[in-house]
Amino acid sequence: MTALAWSEAPPGAEEYRALREAVGLGARTPEAARRGLAGGLHAVTVREGRRLVAMGRVVGDGGSFAQVVDVAVATSHRRRGIATEVVRRLVAWCDASLPPSCYVSLIADPGAEAIYEREGFARRVGMGRYVPGRGPYGGPGRLAGPSPVP
Repeated sequence: MTALAWSEAPPGAEEYRALREAVGLGARTPEAARRGLAGGLHAVTVREGRRLVAMGRVVGDGGSFAQVVDVAVATSHRRRGIATEVVRRLVAWCDASLPPSCYVSLIADPGAEAIYEREGFARRVGMGRYVPGRGPYGGPGRLAGPSPVP
């Protein structure tokens, strides 16, 4: 097994799209991936050789609001503490680089809440929608399925 290499360089758009889809985070158009990666505040990537096996990013305005997004670990590399370390590194960057009043948020997938709670995140209720009519989602911009929060 090749040693894992950790970096703060964002992933390339195509490998980003591939890892998101492989782990069930959902598709992103090539344009959305390029724009999103270019506008990020910080990234953590993990590679085994040249292969991207994990990632996480911080996006936002860099002052008042930031969001932890795209925390993903390839199925072949799960249960090794990689996601926990990705989140720890993202939070450490936020704490060192963002103003003290900056609100850092995220949307945790069900079952992953403990990773984030260990880093000081508290559960909140949120809402979301997709931009309608274009890309892989089409339609009116509504998220599929019922709300996970009663």
